[in-house]
Amino acid sequence: MTDGTIREMKDSFASTTVYRSEDVPLQCIPPPNELEDTLHGLMKLNGLIIRSLEEIAGRGANAVTYRAGRKYGHEVAKYFRKIEDVEEALKELSYILHGQYTIEIWKPADKDRYIIEENGSTFIYLVFHDCIVRQTLRRNGQPQGGPLCLTLFGYVVGAIEEITGKKAKLEIVHTGPNACLKKLILQ
Repeated sequence: MTDGTIREMKDSFASTTVYRSEDVPLQCIPPPNELEDTLHGLMKLNGLIIRSLEEIAGRGANAVTYRAGRKYGHEVAKYFRKIEDVEEALKELSYILHGQYTIEIWKPADKDRYIIEENGSTFIYLVFHDCIVRQTLRRNGQPQGGPLCLTLFGYVVGAIEEITGKKAKLEIVHTGPNACLKKLILQ
């Protein structure tokens, strides 16, 4: 998407309409409980697409999905405010993604700060809770750390790069059934 297209979209969505709280319907139509089957169907389909991609592209599937996620992260984050502070950017990203992924910054007990500098490298640990990717993989009996996880990695990296203007890379430290620990390396 070019800058001109982004400006055009922003202009076309600009409105002087003001919505009052009493204008917002109290009920979602259809009700959320009726959408659960749809969500599970999409999770199953996504898992099958990823499995097929792995069968066709082999190890190249990781690169394809990472790149797609990273591009998407950059595109979406163009609409976010720019923040140089990585901790603040991650908190805002977690707030925006709430319901899909919850990202919590974490530090080991022996560290004073979240942003750690060791051996010429600067990084921050992230705990991913409530991850729809992890739930999709579990639903489909697929292991964590593959192409679907790398889509999320790319998304987070792309969004952080776009928001902060800093290059980044994400690595798995630990995967688990309730949360995953990642290391966001800032370059």
